[in-house]
Amino acid sequence: MPPTDTERRLYEATARGDRDGQVAAIAGEDLYLAVPQQGQDPLPVYDDPAVGGRCIPVLTRGMLPPWHPQQFFDRVSVEELAQDWPNDKWRLALNPGTPCAAYLDASHVHRMSWLQHRTRAGVRPGGLLVTHFGGPLHGRLAQGLACGAALAVHHSVPWNELGTVFLDHAADAETLRTQWSVTDPAGWQQRLDQLLGGQFVPTQTEAALRARARGRDAGEPADAGAGKAGQGADVPAVPELVTRYEERFRADGLLPADGQVASLVALDHAHAVGLVRWGLSARLCAPPQAEQAVMQAGARAREAYGSWEEFAAGHALGRMLAFDNGAFGPEYAQAVHLHRVLTQDPSSPWRGLPFA
Repeated sequence: MPPTDTERRLYEATARGDRDGQVAAIAGEDLYLAVPQQGQDPLPVYDDPAVGGRCIPVLTRGMLPPWHPQQFFDRVSVEELAQDWPNDKWRLALNPGTPCAAYLDASHVHRMSWLQHRTRAGVRPGGLLVTHFGGPLHGRLAQGLACGAALAVHHSVPWNELGTVFLDHAADAETLRTQWSVTDPAGWQQRLDQLLGGQFVPTQTEAALRARARGRDAGEPADAGAGKAGQGADVPAVPELVTRYEERFRADGLLPADGQVASLVALDHAHAVGLVRWGLSARLCAPPQAEQAVMQAGARAREAYGSWEEFAAGHALGRMLAFDNGAFGPEYAQAVHLHRVLTQDPSSPWRGLPFA
């Protein structure tokens, strides 16, 4: 089975001898070019006996090799390859040596065709649910990765991949540096521990939500005291902004008719999975450590929530308080889209995987 839909489309086009179909299969996709190691040629040109000539090998996302501490890949597009191609007689070797291999002629005329296909396909949009059929599909590791599925859908990368890259080595290292102030393994571990501990959610709001949830579990009315149910004098009331979001969530289907958000820590758990994937790509951690951290994120989520629906609502509200702040603007629209993809698509891990 091809690992993702990209390789499936490429394989099918190659099987029917459809050259345009081969280009169309990759036109809007990220492709990966091996970064030369010290002493190697800038381009990994090689002689391929399958076509009897010189080729430059490029991989589709699903065919990236397993994580290796010294092996890196640059993310490129068909457009960039077409514009920077060094020799008209060389061919583009897609996934050479695999069942999803294809070879494209790369003369000037052929490269102009690549650009036409790229124009029609456009840049790969965000918001797509992608599954890697060679990645974890069941069990605790898959459940942990599913906690970070919203971030994966946002970037249209496989939700269940824990390997060579998230986007690419350079971009992922930059994300860690600029968004999380992480540049080394010690800093990465510190941020991971903070996220797993739910330390980035607003403390008072979190305390109010949990107290309200305890009151509801004790049988108090859902709307008691505008969120003051079950709270002592030292516990703050649920902020009015939260109740506004919950009302909108109920109208837009992010909560059931009588639903309330129990906790915001889903956002930290999702970011923990993202931090693991970025750290793995930036080589700040290794696969065994990454797998344990992802499973720990899943375990922490199960401590706070009872279902994917509860987790999804907590993630959406946490995201809104962090990035939308009552505007109900583009961030809100994006959160609704991500929620609907992951709660309604039959292939979503939030529908196919057990939560507990």
